[in-house]
Parts: sequence; C-alpha cells; structure tokens
Amino acid sequence: MTAQKQTNTNDLPSARGTSRRSFVAGVAGAAAVLGAPGGRAFAQTTETITYNSFLDPGNLNDPRSAAQTQMIAAFEASQPRVKVRVVVDPSGQNGIRAVRSKADSPDVIRANNFQMPEHVATGSILSIDELVARDKVDTTDWLISMDQTRFNGKLWGLQQDYRIPIFVYRKSKFEEAKIAPPRTYQEAAALGALLTKQNQMAYAVPIGASGGIGGAQALVEFMVSSIVAGNSEPFFVPSGREIGFSEQRLLLAASIVKDLFAKKAATPVSLQFSYNEVQDGLRAGTVASSTFGLYRYRGLKAAVSNDLAWAPAPSVTPNDKHAVYGFQLCINRNSPRQGGAWEFVKFMASPAAQAIAARGGEVVARASAYKDPYFKTPEAEDQLSWKALVEARGRMVNYSVIQTSFNQICGEAFQRMILRDLAPAAVAMEMRTRYNDALAKS
Repeated sequence: MTAQKQTNTNDLPSARGTSRRSFVAGVAGAAAVLGAPGGRAFAQTTETITYNSFLDPGNLNDPRSAAQTQMIAAFEASQPRVKVRVVVDPSGQNGIRAVRSKADSPDVIRANNFQMPEHVATGSILSIDELVARDKVDTTDWLISMDQTRFNGKLWGLQQDYRIPIFVYRKSKFEEAKIAPPRTYQEAAALGALLTKQNQMAYAVPIGASGGIGGAQALVEFMVSSIVAGNSEPFFVPSGREIGFSEQRLLLAASIVKDLFAKKAATPVSLQFSYNEVQDGLRAGTVASSTFGLYRYRGLKAAVSNDLAWAPAPSVTPNDKHAVYGFQLCINRNSPRQGGAWEFVKFMASPAAQAIAARGGEVVARASAYKDPYFKTPEAEDQLSWKALVEARGRMVNYSVIQTSFNQICGEAFQRMILRDLAPAAVAMEMRTRYNDALAKS
C-alpha cells in the first residue's frame, strides 16, 4: 500500500491549512460552581481545560467548526470559572499519543467510536458511569441506546452524533442515464456498464491509505464493517481483541469488492482513494457516485451547484443494517482538571448544545434536541432523513483495540486482491493471520 500523508478523517480541508492549532474561546457569563468526579474538590479560581478535537475553530468554511465555537462560548457563559482551549488534531494522533504516554493534557478528547477501544486500553480514559448516575444524566434521551456505546460493559464518554454511510451521487449523471440509485451491491456493480467511461468512474471504492485512523479507514467505515457484521453478527468481540465476524461474512465482503472492480463500477485509480479523493472526484464529476460520509454532504452539494443527491447506501440485500459510529467526548483519567472536564463533557452532550451542533449539519445524538425550531426549517430536511435512517437501519458494533492496525491490514489485503487478481479466500487468510500477529505484539 502506498504511504500517503494522513489528513483529517472527516473535516473539510482547513482554510488555513494547518494540522494542529490552539484556539482560545473566551466568553464570560454567570457564575456556577462545578462538581468534581470522585468527590475531588474543584478550585474556585479560573482554570483552562484543553479540548482535543478535529474541528478547527479557524476553519471558516466548515459550519461544524462554527457550531463548536458557539457551543464552547455558551459553556463558558454558563461556567465562567472554566475556559476552554481547543487543540486541533485532524488525524486523532495527538489524542492517542497523550493517553498512551499518560500525559495530563488534553483534559477532554473527542474520539470516535472506533478509536475508543484503543484509548480505553491505555488505562488513561475515565469511566463515567458513576458521574452519569450522580448527575442524573438522562440515559433514555438518545437515538441509539447508550448501552450500545459501552465498551467492556462501561461508559467512557457521552455520544455527540451518529454517522451512517449514505450513497452520494451526481444527479445529472444518473438522470442522463435514466437510472435510480442502487439498493444492493449487485446493483452498484451494474453501474459500471452504464456510467464508467473515459475519465469517469461509476462507483468509487476507496481503498487508499490517506486520511483517517490507519490506512483504508474509509473502506472499513463505509463498507467492510457493515458487510462483515451484517444485521446481527459482531464486528469484534466485546473485549475488542479477537475478531467477531465469521469467515463467511469476510469472504462475502471480499467477493463484493472484487466484483465491483471486475465489472468496472470501480476502477484501479480508486485503490489510492480515501475521503478527500472521493470528495474531489464527486466535485469534479470524475466520480459519478460512492458510498460516502453524510458529514461532508452539505458542503459538497454547495460546491457542485446542488447537482448532488443521496440515498440509503447499498447493502448485501435491500434494507440491511449499516454500522453506525459517531464521536464521543471522554475525559483524560490523568488530568488534574477532571471537574471542569466533566462539566464541559456534560454540557456539550446536553440537548441545548446539541441543538447548536445540529446547525453545523450533524445528526446529533440527543433525541430531545430534535424539538428545536431549527428542525422545522428546510435546511434540516436531510438531517431529519438521516436521523430516520439511523433509527431504522443503524446498529453500533464493537471495534478493535488495534483498529488502526486492522484498517491498514484490511486495505493492503484488498489492494493486493485487486492488483494481483487473487481469490477472496486469499484476503481472508491474510487478514486473519496478520491481525492475530499484530494483536500478539500489541
């Protein structure tokens, strides 16, 4: 697999082009005394907590970044003894380095569900079950049960949003060909004969190493996790160590991907594609469609003069479940500022803050946030449809404690299968052998 520079998992390219940046959000307001985890007394003087996030306050082109800044300002207005400094971490590597090294900062880390097992395995993430019970956080007010966000039986963070794969396509190209969005991967493979021509690819399958947490994160996020877990099987076992999916499901995933390339729905150029490359292709029209991230849909649609549409992502059979993930806010167990950190986490996952986050385009996690007047506006129409899709076809799965390594192994095995025309069985053998080796060394 060709090594490429990592870029942000989900963010649009930053307007300033930096990979990490600190930003101090300063708004004063009414005073409030914070509670502290574990009975720890919280200082009565002003203190600053650091918040590790991939959203850059300096990126003026991303509505999610603007929403994050507004949420922080609202928090500081309600808790004037706490200031928040954002540490921008596009790839998530700063967060994982901090917890591995037992550093006392950042205090709050925004991590997605497939990063959480790796974070928790370091011993540096604070379990919050007691805090949730103590402060009577409503455990029923979530689109997906909080129990599905547990790892090894415990809560390690509060969910901010949910992301489900969607099929994104250029409307004009599908209208010209007089075809509807595919419901299954078999129908997606048939797009090759209709839409792949000259410099246009019908359906991009991103297997590239750039972007995300480990190589081919986009492939695992958008396709592999949903196919191998199916409607009811596990992805990994609850401990996050052993593979939970069956050999049959892994062979099915490899067969589907190989068929997409064999029928020229995808072409070899997408072996180097990840998030940004798929987005660039959709914007330029060299990619007619792809299973992609709903979090980039709004900005991409504006960039192509509304010549963009979406549908539920294809699956093995119509209406199968898809693996859903999102971002949680978790607390650094080594932080001396856990009191302020918990108050920040609790606020950012509150219905009021979630209503602000929704204006950035996210499918927010709190069910009651959808009562906000924003959701009666035309701008929220897609989000409401995605919310319904999450509720109807979404399921959360367990991830690996070495998910980064799994993504890399998966991408390289799938690339080799396409480039060398190997049988799907070769992919299954390589992935299981290399994963078990990597796990033994972890």
